[in-house]
Amino acid sequence: MLLRALGEDGALTGTGTLTCASRIMGGVLITADGTNNATVIVRRENSSGKQVFDLVTKSPVFITGPLSLDGSQALYYDVTGTGAAAQFFEWVE
Repeated sequence: MLLRALGEDGALTGTGTLTCASRIMGGVLITADGTNNATVIVRRENSSGKQVFDLVTKSPVFITGPLSLDGSQALYYDVTGTGAAAQFFEWVE
């Protein structure tokens, strides 16, 4: 298993779309300020696509493991919360 960072901007906030060529999300590194909730939601394709990941945390966390995007290369993210940011990784075999 290898993880490759998605995007060129590092930690991301707000909403957007990334391309995941392998169609498998390998992980997400979430930063949080320890006081406020950091919410990270990942959907397939766009804001109305099938939800494949959802986590709310007040502490920084790194989640790994193959998470299928169900055949899609488009990963739509929504990162919210004061002090919240997320770096996404692709699972590469």
